[in-house]
Amino acid sequence: MRKNTALASLKAGKVIVGPAIYYGSPDLAETVAHMGFDFVWLDWQHGQFTEHTLNDALGRFLAVDSTPLVRVKSHEPGTINRVLDMGAMGLVAPMVDNAEQARAVTRPVYYPPLGTRSGGGVRLALIGGSGTPEYYAKANDEMLLVLMVETEQAIGQVESIVKVPGVHVVLVGPGDLMIDVKAHGHDEAHHEQLVQKVLQSCQRAGIAAGYVCPTLESAEKRRAEGFRFFCYMSDTAILASGLREARAQSKGW
Repeated sequence: MRKNTALASLKAGKVIVGPAIYYGSPDLAETVAHMGFDFVWLDWQHGQFTEHTLNDALGRFLAVDSTPLVRVKSHEPGTINRVLDMGAMGLVAPMVDNAEQARAVTRPVYYPPLGTRSGGGVRLALIGGSGTPEYYAKANDEMLLVLMVETEQAIGQVESIVKVPGVHVVLVGPGDLMIDVKAHGHDEAHHEQLVQKVLQSCQRAGIAAGYVCPTLESAEKRRAEGFRFFCYMSDTAILASGLREARAQSKGW
């Protein structure tokens, strides 16, 4: 059975880092897979992947150690089951607002008795080592489950969310959280209080707190505070930044 190296590092108390891929390109995903990140986040919520291109992209990870994670577009069990059957070694679930939703997301990630995941998937025999039966027997131990909290309501329920069995990371989505905070008439200081509440709740529960970091400054700040899961940078941001720099360098030629 293929080992989830990112999950193993997390369980050992280490920090894990990976970029988000939004462009629906299996070739791009394959290139990033070989760069040595702990994980690569393939985004099916806001990214451009179709089911076909996502399936193709996940196949490119069979030959590398980097863990493929997929942020799904919904909590629907069939969608979650399908992504894992394609070969994802972990799941990022957006907009989890309470423990009931956390449990609903968790169930299709794990086979019985821990969950309700259905057996199947043509790629699983390639991940299972000696075949599909080994995958069924061992996959529960190799799945990395990340739940995103992105609203004041969610963070108000975070103490119960972190206690749901099978959850490894509770991840702050700072952009959506800021939208929600401002919609309720609050400010950046309140946003920061909510972020710290997530960190403290995760630490008490013995799981990792995560943060989406678009800059090195934000990543270093959160790492010093004790966050251990980092979605750091993205293909879209890096491409735009690099091209702006190239344009600035060449504009006067």
